[in-house]
Amino acid sequence: MSEQTATAANEPKEPKFCEVEYDLDASGVFFNFGNGTALSLTLDQLNDELKQRVALHGINQKVRDSFAGVKGDFDKGVENAKAIIEQLISGQWRAARGEGEAKPRVTELAAAISRLKSIALEVATKAVTEASDDKRKEWRAHPRIKAAIATIRAEKAQAELEAGLAKGQAVADIVV
Repeated sequence: MSEQTATAANEPKEPKFCEVEYDLDASGVFFNFGNGTALSLTLDQLNDELKQRVALHGINQKVRDSFAGVKGDFDKGVENAKAIIEQLISGQWRAARGEGEAKPRVTELAAAISRLKSIALEVATKAVTEASDDKRKEWRAHPRIKAAIATIRAEKAQAELEAGLAKGQAVADIVV
């Protein structure tokens, strides 16, 4: 092991900026900052108008998140929004995912982790599928993961280009 690697391995890990926890029993959210500061907010601390605004903001965010990635596909966006609205009306915060749903994102994340950690893709896939949504979100936000995913996407696009060229497709086929 090089001296630089040994030094990096011995350095203490920086704490997360903020760990957030929900407690349904306490009807509160708890914010634990990396510098040791702890803050909390419970629904009991809010007046009725603010409780309503918080609830409406949550509905707004939940439904908007459902169609955030559809890239202009109105049919898919409406379908996703309807599904979330129906799910909430039925009393479910999180619906069970259908088979194959969100698989490309899980596959990309697992491939990126596999590359960065030099572990088998199966091991990374198992870790990603078993991780919480918050943990997957945290991993996706990491700059090295973002870069690895971008590389994976670029490699996929390059392979598609080469396959298209092999079939005789060319830029001239694109009508502008």
